[in-house]
Amino acid sequence: MDRKFEAVNFDYGDLNKWKSYFEELKEVYKSCKIVEEFWNELKRNCDGLTFEELQEDFDYSTVLLGGVTQDGEYKERSLAKVYADLFGFKPENIHDLIEKLRRELQPTTKIIVKETDFMKFVKSVSNKIASILRQAESKGFIDNADVDVRIDYFDILSDYKNLIGILENFVNNIAKILPNYNQKSLFIWTLDMLIYRYMINTYPKLKEKSVLEMVGDVLGLDVVFTPDTDDIETKKLYEIYSYHDGSIGRAMIELFKTIWDYFDREYLRKDLYLIFPTVPNFKKEFVEMAEKSLKNIGWKFPDYVKIVGTETYYDKLRVRVKRAEYKIKGTVLTHCEIIYYNLSTHVVSTRYYNRSEKIDRSLLDFLDKLSPMLFLLHGLKYSISTSKDFIEIKLC
Repeated sequence: MDRKFEAVNFDYGDLNKWKSYFEELKEVYKSCKIVEEFWNELKRNCDGLTFEELQEDFDYSTVLLGGVTQDGEYKERSLAKVYADLFGFKPENIHDLIEKLRRELQPTTKIIVKETDFMKFVKSVSNKIASILRQAESKGFIDNADVDVRIDYFDILSDYKNLIGILENFVNNIAKILPNYNQKSLFIWTLDMLIYRYMINTYPKLKEKSVLEMVGDVLGLDVVFTPDTDDIETKKLYEIYSYHDGSIGRAMIELFKTIWDYFDREYLRKDLYLIFPTVPNFKKEFVEMAEKSLKNIGWKFPDYVKIVGTETYYDKLRVRVKRAEYKIKGTVLTHCEIIYYNLSTHVVSTRYYNRSEKIDRSLLDFLDKLSPMLFLLHGLKYSISTSKDFIEIKLC
């Protein structure tokens, strides 16, 4: 517990640093809105029209057919594939269009603009940041939550490098706001579901009441668990802090998870291989960094801890922990109520096994031992939920 992990080196007690953070978020928001606005222009100008009708204002043949074979197949990394896979901009029937053009028939094939997985991701990030900025504006941390976005629609269509620049800017900006690379984001991430003792050991300035209150006001940090003890100092040291629903801190946590989850899914990430030679898995990268840090300090779960979602053995049967509630009385974990789910295929008569294990362990020691994991991996690999009567740990 005395080992310090100096996660950040910015002055988290300076309100102006947090105001500048929201300005950083505005840059991310702006890059989202540029991508959104370009897609909206495609939707407004092209969706539902025929190929022939489109050609009246601009020659769309390159962006719709550039890199498409005579058999109607999109070549890898072709311009048309970028527009089709990322923006959903493509002929409703590519084979029909190519055949009509080949035979010099009227190209009446309809053009569609669909919302792709990529655009759903862009909009999700954009909406989350917009909500955070509105809160920041209402609290006086920024003057205006809006961003001024203007695009030259036809210039982007005409210049592939312009489009690539927009997409690169978007990906680079959302990466910069992740805890992987951003000190303020890492600070936000590490405070969720953390005991006060570990918090002030890692971030000493939070011992100052004024600093803790300021951070709490900015991020929405509240006490969510207080141990039942008459010892005032112990009660304070082992309070658990977390972000309340609707707070900036909670919204930032959800934003990080949204970005991490997108880049963790190969079938979503693969679309960006059209643009980038390599696409990082930011979630895997952060988890590996966190696990390495925990390994370096020799951290591991206490032997008596059962984690919901993990596989183990019970009476020689392969089982998964369905529920594991650690009952609390005062400052003692008295016992654990466990439900195992049977995974053994050769046993079909019994699906669940209930078990109550006496523990008689110190709640305070339990919280101390969990703190390094909660500091880095809560909400990403593991999650903890509490009430005055029990604590439960799950795999995410």
